[in-house]
Amino acid sequence: MIPVNDYGVKTMTDDTRPTGATPGGDTTGLLLVHLTTPADRNAAETEAISHAYDTHVFRARRKTQGTEWLTDDFIRRVHADMFGTIWEWAGKYRQTALNIGVKPYLIQEQIKLLTEDFRYWNDTQSTMPVIEVAARLQHRITNVHPFINGNGRHARLITDIFFYSRKHSIPQWPQIHLMTQGAEIREQYITAMKRADDGDITNLVRFIEQCLTSNS
Repeated sequence: MIPVNDYGVKTMTDDTRPTGATPGGDTTGLLLVHLTTPADRNAAETEAISHAYDTHVFRARRKTQGTEWLTDDFIRRVHADMFGTIWEWAGKYRQTALNIGVKPYLIQEQIKLLTEDFRYWNDTQSTMPVIEVAARLQHRITNVHPFINGNGRHARLITDIFFYSRKHSIPQWPQIHLMTQGAEIREQYITAMKRADDGDITNLVRFIEQCLTSNS
């Protein structure tokens, strides 16, 4: 069954994570020790993320374009709201190096640069299209990979908060693990992210556009 929150919006797992991302089997920092299986933990996370969507999108006051709402504190708070009832590391920047993401000592600096760039992209005088801002935002957060786990889902929720702030429809992120063409879609997403690493955001914009079309 596809995870759905109280508003009928499907939530996406981390199946689009790039090769080398943090595996879901590591239970270091698990607060709810009775969640002994991956299925139990996934179900608990799905429920918690649904509540985070309620807090930051469906029942939230819209963020105002041009204000400095995307801050270091907000980025960490959203992650804590998503995973804080389950994992001790929720909302805390990782202290260990991974195969992807920046070095731990660079995380706070890179998040600061992202928030400054986003303020420029989201300025009331900016002519950057909404979907391009969303693509750049999602790519940069994912590229930093600030947390031990949950980075993909966190980046998508931050992206959705941005879409909501601009009174834009919210993408229907694909449930890759439940789709016959899931491997193909995952490869498409990873390719788009890699090209964005090289400065070409076009494919990621197109991927998000496809997700928006599937929700119309």
